[in-house]
Amino acid sequence: MTKSSTAIPITAPIARLARELDSISGQGLEDRKFIQSAEPALRRLLAAKDFLPEEAMRPSETGYARHLLHTNPDNRFCLAAMVWAPGQGTPIHDHDGTWGMIGMIQGSLEVMNFFSDGADIASGEVALRSEPPHVPSAGTSACVCGCADIHSVNNRSGETAISLHIYARELERCSVFQPISPGGRYTVSEKTMTYTDSPSS
Repeated sequence: MTKSSTAIPITAPIARLARELDSISGQGLEDRKFIQSAEPALRRLLAAKDFLPEEAMRPSETGYARHLLHTNPDNRFCLAAMVWAPGQGTPIHDHDGTWGMIGMIQGSLEVMNFFSDGADIASGEVALRSEPPHVPSAGTSACVCGCADIHSVNNRSGETAISLHIYARELERCSVFQPISPGGRYTVSEKTMTYTDSPSS
């Protein structure tokens, strides 16, 4: 993900979440355990009202919008808000070896996790198996969802969805997986990730 020059100014509740995540990240947990430990703090934020800055709710006509909120100075975690119009979504992609977490602010999303056959992604072709999709929804007990390293996210509903994402570190690139056969094999290509607000997006 190409870093934008500045993040969107954040509200007090998001700043509090960042402090809680900073405390958790200081425990030296590996990224998957860090994400799991962050869930209570994320749920506390989601229970608040009107905590997302207006700038972070702007959609994009060219695809789902990605807005940077906060990056830990030591790159131990990153916060971003995403806005998904009906029908918008991602291809199957990874987070460059890291896990992430989604918290729903508005609407719902379909999140499908995939796992590789253990082959080196750099080889250019891998086999993936999928798990049944998760559908995190705002205002429910299922408002939070963990994302495996490889996953897809799509808005299958008829309303705009807004989500807050916690990454175990800021991402600058990802691998994208395109199916090449009904048997679950995929070609792999690399993509640079950008924020909607970045001059390079």
